Amino acid sequence: MSVSFFLAMMLLPQNSVDAAGDRLVPLVSAQGRSCTPNGRWCVALAEPEDDQVLPRVHAGAVSTPMPPPAEEFSNETHTVWPNLVLLKDGGFLAGVEARTSTAYSGGGGSATELRLFRISTDGQAAATPVLRVPVAASLLIRACFGERDMKNRRGACHDEYSYSGDLGLAGEAAEGLPTLAYRSEANAFPRGVSRMEDSNAKPRLKKSDLVRERDPECSFSRRFRFDAAAGGYAPDAPLPDCSAYTVP
Repeated sequence: MSVSFFLAMMLLPQNSVDAAGDRLVPLVSAQGRSCTPNGRWCVALAEPEDDQVLPRVHAGAVSTPMPPPAEEFSNETHTVWPNLVLLKDGGFLAGVEARTSTAYSGGGGSATELRLFRISTDGQAAATPVLRVPVAASLLIRACFGERDMKNRRGACHDEYSYSGDLGLAGEAAEGLPTLAYRSEANAFPRGVSRMEDSNAKPRLKKSDLVRERDPECSFSRRFRFDAAAGGYAPDAPLPDCSAYTVP
């Protein structure tokens, strides 16, 4: 069953090509279909398997998209990663963006994870998962519970956290699957807040604190290279724990 991909930001320029000949192509949505600009390949979401929504690549000549997958089994919603990697040796890397959300008292949050799959050219083999990375998150946590809090917080009555991540081709040549480049950016408002600490236990905010602060630990770049033995991508350095931003 199928649903359209939607256009989104990428780390590298669209239609980027690495040194080995792998190509990252944006998908264009029109008339209920999401396809490469030349119309040769289209991507849709397939029927869930083992509680996992999978992407499906099919020839652009197929004119009727599949109906969207049922979501009853999960509190996630799914869209398609709005890009397609055409592998030099045939096949594809296609992705599903899974979004979860939750509500707090006076706030809430959402997070989106990109799940990347390897798919064969003929589309007959099952989609194989190869990588998961967070690509978006937004959290709003109530911080005022009375007039005193409002005064101490200078009217900034919510702690805000945001995270964005971009995945693209790294550009270097690789013998197997292409090397991927990932970049993230994490910010918090007001300056100095942390989900690991009670904001109201901190000193009164100054006017200079009412700014969005970049988190240097969770704003980083990595290269992901495919590990054939493990059957998935591995980063060139350990990833920091950014769950304070990426887990609602």
